[in-house]
Amino acid sequence: MDLTRATPKSLAAPLEIWTIREDDFSRGNSMLSETLFSLANGYIGTRGTFEEGAGDPNSSCEGTYLNGVYMREKIPYGENAAGFASHNHKMAPVPNGKSVRIFIGAEEFRPEKGTLHHHSQQLDMRRGLLTRHADWTSPSGKRLHLDSRRFVSLADSHLMALEISVTPLNFDGVLDIHSGLDCSSGSVQDNDDPRVGKLSLKDSLTLVEKHTDNGHGFLRHNTIGGDREICSAFSESISGPGAPDSLTWSTPDGIGMRHICPALQNQPVILTKYIAYFHKENSSKASLPQMAGHCLTAAASNGFDVLLEQHCQVLDDFWRDADITIDGDPALQQGMRFNLFHIFLSAGRDGRSNISAKGLTGPGYDGHYFWDTEIYIIPSLLYSMPDIARKLLEYRYHILPAARTRARQMGHGTGALYPWRTIGGEECSAFFPASTAQYHINAAIAYAIDHYYEVTEDWAFIGKYGAEMIFETARLWPGLGHFSARHQGQFCLYEVTGPDEYTAMVDNNFYTNAMAQRHLAIAVKIATEMAHLDPAAFRMLCNRIDLSDDEIALWAEMAEKMYLPYDKDLQINPQDDSFLDKPEWDFANVPKENYPLLLHYHPLVIYRHQVLKQADVILAMFLLGERYSIDLKRRNLDYYEPRTTHDSTLSSCIHSIICTEVGEASAAYDFFEDTARMDLDNHHHNSEYGVHTAAMAGSWMAVVNGFAGMRLHHSRLSFAPTLPKAWTGYHFSLRFRGRRITLSVTTDQVTYALTDGPELMILHEDQNVSLTKGAPVSRLLKVPGEKP
Repeated sequence: MDLTRATPKSLAAPLEIWTIREDDFSRGNSMLSETLFSLANGYIGTRGTFEEGAGDPNSSCEGTYLNGVYMREKIPYGENAAGFASHNHKMAPVPNGKSVRIFIGAEEFRPEKGTLHHHSQQLDMRRGLLTRHADWTSPSGKRLHLDSRRFVSLADSHLMALEISVTPLNFDGVLDIHSGLDCSSGSVQDNDDPRVGKLSLKDSLTLVEKHTDNGHGFLRHNTIGGDREICSAFSESISGPGAPDSLTWSTPDGIGMRHICPALQNQPVILTKYIAYFHKENSSKASLPQMAGHCLTAAASNGFDVLLEQHCQVLDDFWRDADITIDGDPALQQGMRFNLFHIFLSAGRDGRSNISAKGLTGPGYDGHYFWDTEIYIIPSLLYSMPDIARKLLEYRYHILPAARTRARQMGHGTGALYPWRTIGGEECSAFFPASTAQYHINAAIAYAIDHYYEVTEDWAFIGKYGAEMIFETARLWPGLGHFSARHQGQFCLYEVTGPDEYTAMVDNNFYTNAMAQRHLAIAVKIATEMAHLDPAAFRMLCNRIDLSDDEIALWAEMAEKMYLPYDKDLQINPQDDSFLDKPEWDFANVPKENYPLLLHYHPLVIYRHQVLKQADVILAMFLLGERYSIDLKRRNLDYYEPRTTHDSTLSSCIHSIICTEVGEASAAYDFFEDTARMDLDNHHHNSEYGVHTAAMAGSWMAVVNGFAGMRLHHSRLSFAPTLPKAWTGYHFSLRFRGRRITLSVTTDQVTYALTDGPELMILHEDQNVSLTKGAPVSRLLKVPGEKP
């Protein structure tokens, strides 16, 4: 394992476990800072850009986004073919409501000009509040102090609030404040990295209507090529030592207010601004400006501090259930909380949106949703915020019609094929070997639905949404292979790509086959349970989707006879039928600057070698771990990890979990360190374009599934806790079937406590432990004192 990378960017401030601080304006990487100081609420996301904008637009990536809102454009092909993805979706930036420019006469407040005596900003993760302080002297000698507070409301999904206080320190005169909705910015990036999004507001939206009045205004846009109408609106007030002269302004680049304010030394002028965003399908008759107006009127009536208190209450509830406390390593504690914070802020909550690979913090990957949600992100929410996990799965049901259409495009007469990357439901990847060929996304969705049901016992979800998705996606597997005589009648799958995108279009990818087997078994289980629990609903569903008993019987036979590659000589699971025949990748002669490989070598060069981008067989060892012995997991790890580049941010967390399980404690901790501060330390050098939500969720998995050894098998929770060497303890809570369980690990013991709900039987190191409310149970760690 070699996770060494170039020196990361560190924040120029003392490390604090609840805050992210930056005390130096000379931001070595301003776009990275903009990512790290982003705010969101699952509906709105806005990057941590300055209110006055950037002095050099090329060093900034302005962006405010609405989850699920995208523009649609045709994918150009030099040579097209049947079934190729036809259109891309790009998360559309919307008007920037944070925009506030401050002038003293002709001199504009710009930190990079004049003299900056002090500048700091702080993200308080406990409160979801971004604050900023600046002490600045203009080129002509006028000195002022600026304070700002900003939050994106978790209590009202449509609302963002901003307060700016400007205090003259050595002069009386006039402050000229320009505020409004800015449409001039975007996130166009001249970059060949396919992970970087390239889009500006003007490329994605068409103006329909604009209006400004005294203290408020709105813009209506339609998405280009899409089906959404967007309304961006603001309302603001200003207070100070004298009444301002306020004027409206309107240009092709936006609308707003200009406030000419009397300014007296040491007396603040305070601008309070509320910004509302709404969107709807174009066919809807709802009046978005009216809805936005009601939202802003209510906000102004409540006031900034009341709104902030309501917002903080939501975060208080979240942290009570979701926090993971780490004793002994403040850097990893900070990283852990940063990750949990952004997972919560980025997840869609309306059943029509999901969580993108970059959350709502930047344009990376064009804002697309991937399988990351089901395999990495849902588990981190399921045990603390199951209602949000359900909404993420409801999104998959919302796009089920598009998945059926995609299956027909790919030549399947029945069933549904979910897109590898999408926003609105269409497949958006033009490179089919590493996208459409990853049929395992169907299995990932079925696995997540089953996981959700096992944790929540929410049969209503299965009956209304889950069963149909599981059945429709299961129908594709028979068309991807057959019972092969050359493999003793076992079912084989052909021309598929597993999670490792450095190997594509192979036969019998172990992960895909194993997950297909689980998927088919889940489908048979759900069909059997539904036929027993609600036979009328089961018959109705079967009639509606034309599902027969013969199909279900075929699924059972395929699951029983699925071919799972195994090499008797090496005693490992080959990644696929050809992987072990390929030459080794020459790691010794690849310079560090040639990573990630995908940016420096043609895919065919990579495909010809034994080299992995991320966990593949190793991921199966975790997700389906009850089926495989510790010895097999260890042999697979020993073989595949040295051949893995970890170029994907999804890799380190899975390796950490398996390393813990097989006793490689030091390696497990190294992998955890890599994933826990993936974005704070910019380990992969692309956090400028947004955080890595799957890796963030993976840090939760590495603690809960890794160090604590939590598994859910046969409807029972089990634990096998260990304690990393650098820590003196760690603590977290889980919600499970209407109960709340806390787990606390110290240097010599683990304590389980049931804090809510009826009695529960769990397993600790394969031993039954009965938990009742108010009666904590402690057990010694398996090997006290053994630490990585």
